[in-house]
Amino acid sequence: MEKSGTIGKGRRLAASGQGLIALLASGLFFTLAFPPFNFPEMAWVFAIPVLLWALFGRPCKREGLSVFISGWIAWIILMSWLRNCTDSLEIPFSGALGWLLAAALALILSLFWSSWVYLSLLIVRFVKERSIHYRLFAMIGMAALWVILEWTRGVIFTGLPWLPLSVSQWDRPLLLQVASLTGGYGISFVLILVNFGFAFYIHILWTNRRKSWIKRLSFEFYLAIAMLLCAIGIGMNTAGLNQRGRTTGPKLGFVQPNAGALAKWDSAKVRENLETLADLSTYTSYLGAELILWPEAPTPLPLKGNTSMKQWVDNLSAQLDLPILAGNVAREGASTDENRKWYNAVFHVDPEKGTDVENYYSKRHLVPFGEYVPFAKYLPFVKKFVPIEAAFFEGTEATLLELKNVDGKFSKVGNLICFEDIFPKLARENVLAGADWHFVATNNTWFGEEAGAWQHAAHSVLRAVETRRPVVRCGNAGWSGWIDEYGHIRHTVLDNTGSIYFQGVEAVDFYCSNWWANRISFYVQHGDWFVLLCAGMFGVAFFGGRFYRILSRENQVPLS
Repeated sequence: MEKSGTIGKGRRLAASGQGLIALLASGLFFTLAFPPFNFPEMAWVFAIPVLLWALFGRPCKREGLSVFISGWIAWIILMSWLRNCTDSLEIPFSGALGWLLAAALALILSLFWSSWVYLSLLIVRFVKERSIHYRLFAMIGMAALWVILEWTRGVIFTGLPWLPLSVSQWDRPLLLQVASLTGGYGISFVLILVNFGFAFYIHILWTNRRKSWIKRLSFEFYLAIAMLLCAIGIGMNTAGLNQRGRTTGPKLGFVQPNAGALAKWDSAKVRENLETLADLSTYTSYLGAELILWPEAPTPLPLKGNTSMKQWVDNLSAQLDLPILAGNVAREGASTDENRKWYNAVFHVDPEKGTDVENYYSKRHLVPFGEYVPFAKYLPFVKKFVPIEAAFFEGTEATLLELKNVDGKFSKVGNLICFEDIFPKLARENVLAGADWHFVATNNTWFGEEAGAWQHAAHSVLRAVETRRPVVRCGNAGWSGWIDEYGHIRHTVLDNTGSIYFQGVEAVDFYCSNWWANRISFYVQHGDWFVLLCAGMFGVAFFGGRFYRILSRENQVPLS
């Protein structure tokens, strides 16, 4: 009896060890797929350790807790840059508060990851000894569920679709082209299928290693490879469109003031900040720029609502004889009006007519606690990070800014501010409104010189492919540059050391594909149709494969 108990305890410890190694490996591979690590191949194999554990290993105690902790660790690593956003705040324990904020956001994101991993364990154990149709239902259903969860976290609690699996492929244009049909969700779907396909294939090869070759066939693997080849085929077919001619647009002058997160709001540094902005803008004209780009809100005063600020910007544009796309702030209503409204905005400044303060773009998706405080009535002690006395208000339309004296193919600019480029819906609305290209004005200096800006920029690559419109980004200190309609990063603004984090300027040629000049992508036309398809596939797989049985007590796999 004592010997039997010792053996049982040893098996449980072995199962726990196997599970821990598998979970940590999957979490590690997942983090390596994204910036700053940039090993996109890891996205094709990240789930394999966990799936192999389900196929070969044994359940262990407190399995759900282990799954959750491994996912939380992975997301803390990916979101660790967020801790820097409190460094500029003059409050006690700002460093600890930053880590708490990063851990809290990672906790929310890990809930989706952990839910998927845990359900995958249950379902794979359920199907591993059953017929082929169960396994096919499992891999299709779980790929569809991943898409559903990605879409859900993009809309729930105001939405945070940060680092969907598809973004891991941001510098692999060949694999991105399917996004013009399905959105980034289609790429995530294929990635999950490949993970399942490889895991099932390894299981079949090992368990049938002494049987005939017919027994070693894996239809799950062949389905995954077929979907991958379809995605590659779409990419190769799209490559031909890129050779059908280009139209040159205005030479873009990127201005990176590299002002501190709160330094630009410092009343004692108004003159210094404006002089820096003027000097940098002037230098872009020497470099041959035809359109000057400013990042998110680089001036210390609102461009609308402050007459002296508007006059200063108008004079600068007139002196340089160049138009400016200016990220800035708008104040509607007099400074003494208690009901005045603030907007995070982008303005078009014409060298002849000055700033158009009536037709400007207002940010449509605000940052919680950054630009407003959710449930502020019930949280009077919580303050937002941006030091403006009132909360910002959301814009309601995809207002386009029309440039003058520019080729018609480049005249209509769709705008996105800050993290708006992580939301596919907003970029799609720009194109439906008639945008010829997207301009992203942002400020990532809140998050230090780490992975935040690179992760942020990776989302813009997906937006360019989904909408088939170039994306031009200007950051306070980076990432600045532009991406063409096919997801090729045509230019990144770097200093002499190869860093994106610096104060400086650069003038860059800009062009667009003639093929997409008067066309819109399938995704822009039909939106998130693929998410609805995935919901249907998951329903069919879940009930067709009778996976609901694993949720009933008599059919659950014991966790001991």
